[in-house]
Amino acid sequence: MGLPHFAVFTKVPAVNAYFRRDSGWFFFFVAAVALGVGVLLRTHLLGGQILVDDEWHGFYYAIGKSPLWLLTHFSVPGATSIPLNFYAWCLGAAGGWSETGLRLPSLAGGVLGIVAGPLLARKLIGTRSSAWLALLLAISPLLIFYSRLYRPYSAVALLGFAALLLAEHWRQTGGWRPALGFVITGTLAIYFHLFAAITVAAPVLMALAAHGYWRLRKMPRGAGPSLGQWLGVAAGLGVAGAMLILPALIDSLRHTLPKVMLAGTFQFQAWPKAALLVSGTGQPWLAGLFWLTLIIGAWQQCRRNPWFGAMLVSLYPLHAAALLLSRPQGAQSAIVLVRYAIPLVPVSLLFVACGMQSVLEYLARRMALKPALQTLLAVAGVTVLFSAGPLAQYVAPNNFTNHGAFQQSYAPIDWRRSFKNDVLPPNFKFDTSIRIDEVSPFYGRLAAAPGLRPIVEYPMMIGDHYDPLYYYQHFHRRPVLVGYTLGVKLAYGPAVGNVFDNTYIDQVLSLVDNPATLQFHNLICMDDLAAMRQRGVEYIILHKRYEAQVALAAWPLPDLARLCLQYQAMLGAPVYEDANLIVFHP
Repeated sequence: MGLPHFAVFTKVPAVNAYFRRDSGWFFFFVAAVALGVGVLLRTHLLGGQILVDDEWHGFYYAIGKSPLWLLTHFSVPGATSIPLNFYAWCLGAAGGWSETGLRLPSLAGGVLGIVAGPLLARKLIGTRSSAWLALLLAISPLLIFYSRLYRPYSAVALLGFAALLLAEHWRQTGGWRPALGFVITGTLAIYFHLFAAITVAAPVLMALAAHGYWRLRKMPRGAGPSLGQWLGVAAGLGVAGAMLILPALIDSLRHTLPKVMLAGTFQFQAWPKAALLVSGTGQPWLAGLFWLTLIIGAWQQCRRNPWFGAMLVSLYPLHAAALLLSRPQGAQSAIVLVRYAIPLVPVSLLFVACGMQSVLEYLARRMALKPALQTLLAVAGVTVLFSAGPLAQYVAPNNFTNHGAFQQSYAPIDWRRSFKNDVLPPNFKFDTSIRIDEVSPFYGRLAAAPGLRPIVEYPMMIGDHYDPLYYYQHFHRRPVLVGYTLGVKLAYGPAVGNVFDNTYIDQVLSLVDNPATLQFHNLICMDDLAAMRQRGVEYIILHKRYEAQVALAAWPLPDLARLCLQYQAMLGAPVYEDANLIVFHP
């Protein structure tokens, strides 16, 4: 009796042979399951997601510029990525922009990371730890979020993590293939986001420190590449990076970097919040277990493979020091800290996977746990972590899962008020958070008459803190299309290389010379009533003013008055009107 015999099926030799520690079939089976789960989570409701917030920066920057300009310049606020800017230009030149097209590189990077990371880590950390790593990568809310967003962070997480693993493969084998892979992935990671240089530099810095220590202590050099070979690889990274980035970097020293660097103010509470985001849960006790398991895994790696473990551990103080020294804009926000250090997410998951396996091996030695039962315990742990995460809030209909309200914190959303963005400076002068009692009764009417037909909301500003449409959807529970008009030119909004948060999407889309290239599925032209009817739109909602102080932060949109008069002439009297909105049947 007792614990050693409580799982009957684990006595079956064939079952335990399949689940044994070094089973290649076991790894590929778990990796295949992780891939399926990861793809499902990354594509769930993705086709209905409306472009929000920083996604508009990159799209705006690519409009009307030559490919040569895009390859040699950063945008003014540094909110865009050279390869993604060029990719957006290619989409426009090839026929048009769509939500899926713009997000495809991020989605591809997110899916590839589920496979590439565990495959590269398998010989370094073991078969079972790599299998748990695949599961953790698949369900990580941060990695899922950035896989669904037109931003560079999904690519940086993939490329930065791959560079670290390839550097370790090269150190162990000395072959030219992993060395070349390290140079290529490292260069591309920095090309997507300059802050990735911290991640890519870690193996080189570790090698220099190790060789310096050996020389200082007059010890024989350890196994692996020589100091000259490491310096050669570092030079290769420098030359390749200079070829891709140097023109833009020289220009940015005058324009971009002064506006982004040394512009933020740190707040202590952002760091524990960042730790919660990395753990993937807003439950402090579960996040504590996550980080305890991470520490166990880091200790295990440092004991079994000191160079590799110490190099990965060094990434935490290196990124912290770089953030403290550079003070990027929005540094008081946990999500900003995490995305600047996004390669730390897969590194942390690797440590957790190793920690899980260490705990399972410890239990197996004392409780005679068979491999199959160890697998069940690991899967149960991953499932609990997933269940306590934010992904349950991605419930249909939801066209705004990329909105900061779902990503800034993994604590349960307080629906008594709308989103308050902690990226904003503490002295931000407008209170844009809308109270539940300010929401129009019309949305309550919609909720009382459930249906699947979409509604059109107009207008929309690009900044999350000026965009309450996600908040209204929580109450009305209808699919949303966002309307726009063309030919809108206001004195305030777009700038040289930048758009402000209170820019209307109309102002960005009006800059496109050929409207036929606007192939967005979730945006619709307010003058195209035929298209609305074809999409089955039930109501057109025009916001005469937004609640709280949102309206004070934006210029009046001239097409709003025109549309009201036009719809009354074409569609008849509105079906509903109050102080804030007016509603028509299309």
